[in-house]
Amino acid sequence: MTDLQFSPFQERCLKLVEESETTCRGRHSLRSAVNHLKRGWNIREKDPEMAVFRAITAEEEAAAGLFHALKYRKYDNAHLINPKNHVHKSAVAPFMQILLFFFGEFSETSRVLPKFHIKEENGDTRLRVVLPLVINGQDMWAYPIPPLNFDVSSDGKKLSFRPQIEKLLTDQNASDILKYVREQANQRNKILYAGPDGYPVIEDLKGSFFELRLVRVMVMVKAFLFIEPWEERQPFVQQSLDAFLVMLKRVENKMLHAEM
Repeated sequence: MTDLQFSPFQERCLKLVEESETTCRGRHSLRSAVNHLKRGWNIREKDPEMAVFRAITAEEEAAAGLFHALKYRKYDNAHLINPKNHVHKSAVAPFMQILLFFFGEFSETSRVLPKFHIKEENGDTRLRVVLPLVINGQDMWAYPIPPLNFDVSSDGKKLSFRPQIEKLLTDQNASDILKYVREQANQRNKILYAGPDGYPVIEDLKGSFFELRLVRVMVMVKAFLFIEPWEERQPFVQQSLDAFLVMLKRVENKMLHAEM
């Protein structure tokens, strides 16, 4: 039975989490997420239902780790997200996809393709965003410090990522983002409990199911590494948290662009 495969770069990111001396509880949530992924993978043939449950739990644990980082660094309204709330945690992966849609569109228009580097500087080894640039015909590298120390606005208002939310809903054949997130949160219950027609049985668990959860967990690991190590409250992190809370209807949409 082959082990679940992490890329060398993913392994380096996980090593940063393991070796961190932070007191943030989120570090242990991420370690737990990886443990659930590996254990689920190992039992996928003998007990596919519990393997799926482990994988879903891994994704939720990674989301909880991100929530703890936001609270640890005292971002505004971080207290409104609950690491024990399944709907809140299940909303993180879709929201990350929404942000990926946005950055994909931004990269296409700007022709600047951000990359991730693990870089040591002044004794600190951290995950950083690097922007490859060409200046006077020479290849240059720009490292924003902190990595998400920017914000994006339109008509003087921060973005709600409405077009990207609509794209996600279209892709998933859904009509309402909150309803979609609640349905995702209910997947774990469908694995655990019997319904009107019997109890759940999974007969053919594809390896791609775990590959997707691994990708999602690692996206959240990277997000954690962009947030927790930095004492500064980064504008784009706050902007994303604001949009996330509006998406979940935890706050009213008074400060974000209604259409952008």
